[in-house]
Amino acid sequence: MTHDELKKLIDDGETVHLECKLAKNAIPTNFWETYSSFANTDGGTILLGVKEENHKFSVVGVEDARKIITDFWNTVHGDKVSAVVVYERDVRIEDIDGKQIIVVEVPRADRVDKPVYVGEDVYKGSFRRNGEGDYRCSREDVTAMIRDSCAETADATVLDELEVADLDQDSLRRYRILFDNLRPEHVWRRLEDAAFLVKIGAAKKLRDGSIHPTLAGLVCFGEFSTISDVLPNFFLDYREHYRKDTRWTDRICSGDATWSGNIIDFFFKIIQPICAGIKVPFKISSDNVTRDDDTPIHRSVREVVANALIHADYHGRQGIVIDKYPKRIEVSNPGILRISKAVAVAGGTSDARNAKIFNIFSLVKIGERSGMGLSQLYGNWEEAGYAMPQLSESFNPERTKVEIDVEVAEEVAEKQKEVAEEVAEKQKEVAEEVAEKLSETEERIIALIQSNAHITQKMLSEAIGMTRQYVGRRMDSLQARKIIRRIGPDKGGYWEVLKKGNFNFDS
Repeated sequence: MTHDELKKLIDDGETVHLECKLAKNAIPTNFWETYSSFANTDGGTILLGVKEENHKFSVVGVEDARKIITDFWNTVHGDKVSAVVVYERDVRIEDIDGKQIIVVEVPRADRVDKPVYVGEDVYKGSFRRNGEGDYRCSREDVTAMIRDSCAETADATVLDELEVADLDQDSLRRYRILFDNLRPEHVWRRLEDAAFLVKIGAAKKLRDGSIHPTLAGLVCFGEFSTISDVLPNFFLDYREHYRKDTRWTDRICSGDATWSGNIIDFFFKIIQPICAGIKVPFKISSDNVTRDDDTPIHRSVREVVANALIHADYHGRQGIVIDKYPKRIEVSNPGILRISKAVAVAGGTSDARNAKIFNIFSLVKIGERSGMGLSQLYGNWEEAGYAMPQLSESFNPERTKVEIDVEVAEEVAEKQKEVAEEVAEKQKEVAEEVAEKLSETEERIIALIQSNAHITQKMLSEAIGMTRQYVGRRMDSLQARKIIRRIGPDKGGYWEVLKKGNFNFDS
């Protein structure tokens, strides 16, 4: 910040990135709360020797600037705060209208240093910044910063209470088909499912030889009910807003029980409707025969959606929410950026919150590994003449939001809507047809119930060779489809098979 920029900042008055404090002979006590809040938020400037009154600043100066700076360095290198985030260039004396003030420019702390806190208690001494000033962080915010500070990302956590069989096998099969098509020569194609999951980071083999899903594997290939058992706040929500008289005209969410509810299936369910209607300039593809409908705009939209899924904090609140309006798309996810906004937009720096999920996506050519996704987004929008994308962070709870304007051909959007409705109806019919069919496991459950109406889930689990959680979910599904029902209480009751339709219950 230059001398002229500093004067303008003082003249303009209060901003979220500026804090002014009186400090005649010493550093004020509340200085360190602001130091913590700027470091834990997005950085800011503290001016000592400037008076604030009615949101206006006036320079009063300090009496012994050198002594105050010496005291500052002695304190910051002591045990007052948890981390030193400033360098010598960040602390200096400036002469404003013949009076000396001290300028302390506090940068946004690196995630490995967060939370930056005052004193010995991380939960009481961590602060952040909003439009009203400094505030003490919630326990949830502090815990999120601690998670992000770890070298190993949270999605590498091994869920040893789950088995590979607890994942949604149809989701895994679809992913493997895509992987095989994109990487036909890859040696992993020949692996069994469990070994394949270990290779891609979706599972881990423990010392005792057992293989269990990682958090990444659960989020990418699990069923919503299982995922939400581990991550209570997990939720995926895509909403289209084409009419003003309704909250939404179409919606796809993870909890509607018509699909798996994991992030891989979510991406492929929403990516076509979210790109529908975006104007496509006439361009011939490299074969000089077909029209190229995959523009940089479409690719950037896909990248924004993928980034939200890859970089989300799945322990955070409110889930991933994507809203599509006629001329705007909004994508928000729990968790703030792990690098500053300026660095993220400049590109070239990649710091994924979920390294395993990042790898799972990139293996099927989804997600930008070079850290250039946001940079390319801004470049593509500038080249197209659109308004620049808006990238913002909010706190308590932590969220990142990207808003992008898109130009939509209304006649194309209407046609795409009709097609999407036809596809949705067909998918519903197929889903209903599938719901009427029994899997091999379900047939075995029914056969065992027919042979022993008092059989327990534990006995079924041992007989089938699946976990009790997996068997329980299959039985819940059978009850929901009115194929079996429970007569009487959990203890002392029995199961009854409802022979409906063309089901074959022979063992």
